[in-house]
Amino acid sequence: MTQTAPVADQAPSGKPSFCDSDGPSQEAIAAFYDGMKPFWHPVLSEADLPEHKIVRVELLGIGIALARLNGQVVALRDLCRHFQARLSLGEVIDLDGLQHVMCPYHGWSYGSDGHCKRIPQLLEGRKIPPNARVDSYKVAIRYGLIWVCLDDEPKFDIPDYPEWGDDTFRTVVMKEEQPSKTSSIRMIMGTLDDTHFPWVHQGILGSRDEPAAPDHKVWREGQYLVLQYDVEQPPNLATTDMSAEGADKVEKIALRYTDYVGMPNVIRLVKDSDAGRYVVWLATCPSAYNRTTNFWAFSRNYDMNPGRDSIYEEFSAHVRSQDKPVIESQRPWLLPPFWTQIELPLGPADKPLMEFQRWLEELGIVSGI
Repeated sequence: MTQTAPVADQAPSGKPSFCDSDGPSQEAIAAFYDGMKPFWHPVLSEADLPEHKIVRVELLGIGIALARLNGQVVALRDLCRHFQARLSLGEVIDLDGLQHVMCPYHGWSYGSDGHCKRIPQLLEGRKIPPNARVDSYKVAIRYGLIWVCLDDEPKFDIPDYPEWGDDTFRTVVMKEEQPSKTSSIRMIMGTLDDTHFPWVHQGILGSRDEPAAPDHKVWREGQYLVLQYDVEQPPNLATTDMSAEGADKVEKIALRYTDYVGMPNVIRLVKDSDAGRYVVWLATCPSAYNRTTNFWAFSRNYDMNPGRDSIYEEFSAHVRSQDKPVIESQRPWLLPPFWTQIELPLGPADKPLMEFQRWLEELGIVSGI
């Protein structure tokens, strides 16, 4: 089920320019949306969708109305087929024993399959037109999130997060109140990029006195791009058990990073040390080409005191606040293909990013400017 978006929901066009005021070309935006379409994307925390409520989210420039109908989360195009009012402004009603989404404008009501089941103004004896329907999308619930795929056949499964729900780990969820003003693929690249640690996270994840890149090993494994390397970092909540006696007296912590990019929109950073394992998990929602909704979680199998969870959340938020302005400053909005030579990645330090971009181009997600 692939249909052209109505004009009301299309992203704005722009000239192929790299100034802050101008966006990418309409062709580049359309190519990005088409490339990202056949994947699962997280759109909302499951806890943020109450019973009998309709919540609007955006995915790839398309407005989607989420609701719980008859015990299932459904995702409908947030435009009534009648005069294209937003269904998310309506309400959940009971109709013939089943729940439906009712448009607030004229009361047209839609079932979970997107077909209109009631038109109050319809004359007696007339049937509801077969094209009185809105797009409905595939929905899945995992890791406390609602995931939507705009294609009938997702290219990959939802990436794994084995620490979620594992009782041997403490998991902290960090909620960002506002979307990031960047593309989702730049968010993933920024999280995958370890050579920025000494500069953006001085004293936390690295030191400017030791800026040399680690020896990266990069390979593909099913739907994952995998990166592994060994490094030493200062002691902190993300590298060791800071509740242990003398932890703050240690100069450096030896770590092995193993990063899994669930192509193209999820990344799981696994950090193993003598203290145990610390995991950074990021799932991105490309709300639009220049606006990304991020879902973060952090898991650890040391310092298991639940009373210290807030300290870990504050630490994670601080590290994130250091990255945010830098990533939001990057232009062009969309990742430029290698052939443009707009950006100048350097091997071997940037090998992980180069391999990520190479796979994005194969998937058709990076195709123009």
